[in-house]
Amino acid sequence: MLEIKVVSSKKDQKVFVDLPWLLYEGDPMWVPPLKMAVNDLLNKKKHPFYQTSETELWVAYKNGVPAGRIMAIHNRAWNEFHDDKKGFFGFYESVNDMEVSNKLLETAQNWLKQHGLNEMEGPVNPSTNYECGTLVDGFDDPPQIMMTYNPPYHDQLLQKSGLRKTKDLYAWLLQLDKVKGLPEIMTKIAERAMARNKITFRHVNKKDWTNEVQRMHDVYNSAWEKNWGFVPMSKDEFFHTAKDLKGVVDQDLVQFIEVDGETAGFIVTLPDLNQILHKNPTGKLLPAILKILNRKKHVNRMRTITLGMKEKFRKSGFETILYVKSFEAGIKNGYKEVEMSWILEDNLPMNKPIERMGSKLYKTYRIYSKAI
Repeated sequence: MLEIKVVSSKKDQKVFVDLPWLLYEGDPMWVPPLKMAVNDLLNKKKHPFYQTSETELWVAYKNGVPAGRIMAIHNRAWNEFHDDKKGFFGFYESVNDMEVSNKLLETAQNWLKQHGLNEMEGPVNPSTNYECGTLVDGFDDPPQIMMTYNPPYHDQLLQKSGLRKTKDLYAWLLQLDKVKGLPEIMTKIAERAMARNKITFRHVNKKDWTNEVQRMHDVYNSAWEKNWGFVPMSKDEFFHTAKDLKGVVDQDLVQFIEVDGETAGFIVTLPDLNQILHKNPTGKLLPAILKILNRKKHVNRMRTITLGMKEKFRKSGFETILYVKSFEAGIKNGYKEVEMSWILEDNLPMNKPIERMGSKLYKTYRIYSKAI
């Protein structure tokens, strides 16, 4: 017997949050998330995401046992920005059972239709500004910080439900002792730009965190607004996310570029705390927090999660230089490898230089959509 139950109580939400522990027990590649972080992201009263979005959660029960979950998302910020009527699904999990998967997706789809939306896209948890995509290639390494993981069968379940690929997202891996340096053409472009302007590179100042985050926000929306999948982040939402990251940032890895005194762009690279969480089976903050605070003993990987450049400063080679500056800082601080993700499959101006630096494409994540 299959039952789809809406999440309407704290007890229900606990089942929703705990469900991956039932599905992934014994999977050596799964990284248990911090339950505190998941609950924060689901907190409609406190998380700024819900200032511009409505959501609903469901859990699937097969013969009384939790077997899947899903969130339906009406992101008003997305639809206002894109003049669209698109809905989203996220936090999708399912046992390898078409009946369970189809019923979950159908339930989310019907909710979105009731909200006047005509397309369903995902998975996004709960938008592309957070974890998103279904892993379709690269199952032989655990995911890095703030990246998703799922069994290989998810792709088949989603496609058999009528969803089709919208976009693939790439994750590149680079051994830091094998960086080949800047591609020659990028070096020449950057040298010309630096000859014409006063260029400054500097790392983030954590003692001036509020102002530094404001500088990032000023760049972020303008840098990304023409990219596929972009969803504007309000100041409240951006600062909420930054507050969560402050405690895990190694300030040398977060770099700004300033051109004639103006903030032109930035790069955020984080220690891969999943190396710690991978060995934290309960998902509780203790004892993981102790290792996080002493992370240099436990973490030798890092992930570049975002790079933003104001449009007028693009095609100057600055993006590639920011990567190299961040990598140099990583080497100095004892990191051995870096993941760059996610990057759109058709973003050749980013993918080509990354590949030329010696990176390998080692994971692919997929976003799906269907008319509803």
